[in-house]
Amino acid sequence: MELLSKKSIIIIAPSLIAESLSLKLTSLDKNIEINLNNVTEEKTPDLIIWNILNYQSEDLIRLELLKLREKWAETKILIILSGELVAQKSPSLNAEGFLLNPSVDNVLESINIILNGGRVFDLENNSQVKNKKEKLLTFNQKLLTSGLKQIDNEINYIFRYVNSDSTPDFYKFILKGRLRELITAKSFLIFIWGNSLDLYTEAISNENKITLDNTNTNTNTIIIKEKNTLEIWNLILNRLRERYNSSNINIDFNNSSIILSGIKKEFISRLLIKMLDELDNLIKNIKENYKEKDFKEDFNSLIHELKINTISNITEGYFRLKRDNESLSINEFLYKEVNCNEIDKESHESIMFIEPILKNQPLDYDGKLLPLYETESFLVLENIISNWIIRNCNLLASELFNICSTWPELRTVLINPELQSTRNFERFRNNINNYNRWHEYIYLPIYLYESKREYIDIIDNKFTRYFKNENREKELENLEWLQKQVTLLVEIRDALAPQLEIAVKYIGDLFVTLLTKVVGKAIGLVGKGILQGLGRSISK
Repeated sequence: MELLSKKSIIIIAPSLIAESLSLKLTSLDKNIEINLNNVTEEKTPDLIIWNILNYQSEDLIRLELLKLREKWAETKILIILSGELVAQKSPSLNAEGFLLNPSVDNVLESINIILNGGRVFDLENNSQVKNKKEKLLTFNQKLLTSGLKQIDNEINYIFRYVNSDSTPDFYKFILKGRLRELITAKSFLIFIWGNSLDLYTEAISNENKITLDNTNTNTNTIIIKEKNTLEIWNLILNRLRERYNSSNINIDFNNSSIILSGIKKEFISRLLIKMLDELDNLIKNIKENYKEKDFKEDFNSLIHELKINTISNITEGYFRLKRDNESLSINEFLYKEVNCNEIDKESHESIMFIEPILKNQPLDYDGKLLPLYETESFLVLENIISNWIIRNCNLLASELFNICSTWPELRTVLINPELQSTRNFERFRNNINNYNRWHEYIYLPIYLYESKREYIDIIDNKFTRYFKNENREKELENLEWLQKQVTLLVEIRDALAPQLEIAVKYIGDLFVTLLTKVVGKAIGLVGKGILQGLGRSISK
């Protein structure tokens, strides 16, 4: 798709990369007008393409982004990261586009999507940069690299204090002045040593290092053509379906927090995908049938029905099994027997993420309103939904174990072969019950007191637990009496820890003094008396 009219684009990049990208884009699309770094402020560009060579500091990028926004408030920005990603994950930046080592075709497609009101961003750094030629740094390039690194380290150090709420405003004012001095010094270095700017990297430096002919298509790219929450939900739906649709999930039977690991692999995937589909049906159902009526009145019953439908479709509809000489449909039996009333407090309330999708509103997360089309919001929403689905399927798996305890034949159908023997089956159930009790009365109150939330997700075909810092004051207030005593003990421990540390240090110093000054001298005098008694003299 080509642009209908000429679009003004600025490319901010090292000279060689900027010229190469400009030539290739204009050769593919004649309706693009490109300026290289030296555009005047009188003309507002439609898009800025900022190529960053070897990302190292997210804070520094944010600072430069603020400057670009101040200069061109209405201009959209596409950030291209060329080189290796030093951090563990992609930076979360407030820009209309973020690409990791893209091909020129991907850049052109992203330009058209962004200028038409969409968003494009990569979530993972799977693509690699092509190295055509390797060359060691020259002495001049080493000097420039060393100087820039020292400035960046100083800037990052200052940022920690500027962004801290505990730093007084007066000191922040002074630090911001120092920050401007460092940025000016960096700009001056770049101005003087401009020819070496392309070579600012920790590894091999070469002007031919970055190539825009990268054809690697493994990059996890999210394309949002319209700022519509249903479109975003469909993207998350497809991504989660692909993640759950795996028969290679690694199972750890020693992890009692993952009850799903006790059922057969095919039913793990089936349960997760079925709940995901039921959630999709619920969203579409509310969207179509609750236009004039508030869906919140029926919301709890709709969620309960979602869980019942999920577990009652765990096997094929025709599958039957004998119980007490009677042939029963497993799905129908489960539909009648399960209650699905248990709640996992480590998952968010479903209304939290369903309402923004239905009403096209930002996500209310941890005291912030996050538009769903932003990179950070997209990932937060996806993690919340995935955690909710896995934890609720975990509860459904617990119901399956309870039913299988009274129906041994059902174990051979649903339960993992290694747990089908009565001993292993009951041991697994006991481990689950013990973990749940400890989690409910010990771990959960501590997590709430520490403002942490435990997430479960499937990462690299393995159930993985991780934590995020979130404000959980409301949940902390609703704890039971016994749970509140746990938080009280933690608070007492934190309060007494400094005093105990001082007391131990004081007692230790006193004990050392006693041993060296009193006991040591006494032993010395006794030894001296013994030697004199033996007829020996000791001289100093």
